Amino acid sequence: MARKKKQSKRISRILSLVVFLLILLAALVAYLNPDLLEQPQTEDPAPTPPETTTMGEMQVHVIDVGQGDAILITAPEGNILIDAGDNVARYEQALKNYLDGLGIKKLDYFVLTHPDADHIGGADMILKNYTVGTVIMPDKPHTTKVYEAVLDALEANGADLELAEAGTMFSLGDLKCKILAPLKIYSDKNDCSVVIRATFGEVSMMFTGDAEGNKEGQAEKDILAKYPATELKCDFLKVGHHGSDTSTSPAFLTAVSPKIAAISCGAGNKYGHPVQSVLDTLNAAGVTVYRTDLSGTLVFVCDGTTIEYRK
Repeated sequence: MARKKKQSKRISRILSLVVFLLILLAALVAYLNPDLLEQPQTEDPAPTPPETTTMGEMQVHVIDVGQGDAILITAPEGNILIDAGDNVARYEQALKNYLDGLGIKKLDYFVLTHPDADHIGGADMILKNYTVGTVIMPDKPHTTKVYEAVLDALEANGADLELAEAGTMFSLGDLKCKILAPLKIYSDKNDCSVVIRATFGEVSMMFTGDAEGNKEGQAEKDILAKYPATELKCDFLKVGHHGSDTSTSPAFLTAVSPKIAAISCGAGNKYGHPVQSVLDTLNAAGVTVYRTDLSGTLVFVCDGTTIEYRK
């Protein structure tokens, strides 16, 4: 009987020790993992506010290259150059100095709107000095030495060549570009100009090269016939053909309906660009006009909501 009592006491002690150890273990677990003791939530937690995102800033630089066009578009994801001015040494150097001053080393797209020298003259310099991803140009060959020099430089650069086709899209991040023209290959080089409508957020921009629509010009008329007004309306317009009276017809301007416009032309040029009739048309439409012949290089800044001239 005494032996049974001793065994009972021993078992009791062991059980007490086990209970103590279990309590100690539970306390230790609770200390190391307090989340295990939290009561389950009866309601869904408040949603985490979405992170605010910004598109960044893009800029349009209408570079003063005299009587010619050279338009640099800088976006957060890359750069586009539309035309490169004439093959005049001082203008080529001015263009290079400007690009270098901005730290430009690569052009993702290089658009040559048409083969006139005042638009492609500096293209060989660009192709010799900068990395170029893709060159876009119309299927409108020319027989000039300037044009041949561009083709040679293009081959040496190794950039991809795409012949402009209406409806083609290309983009750099949030900057979306659509080629509106040429809609066909015209006999007139100006009407073969690559016309691009670009959008960045809520802002739209039109770059027209030398596309014509007044007098015998046909490109603007065909664009109006092809696209609805919703695909033409823009906040910013690069006025066609340096403000010549062969471009920017009243019908085209009404469809595009820009708030601001830029004219690239040389001070005191022999053509009299921009002509007064075009300036009057722009003024009557309430368009604010900026000109390289009066102000030098023009810079427009866009945040995806507005586009404004930066002095």
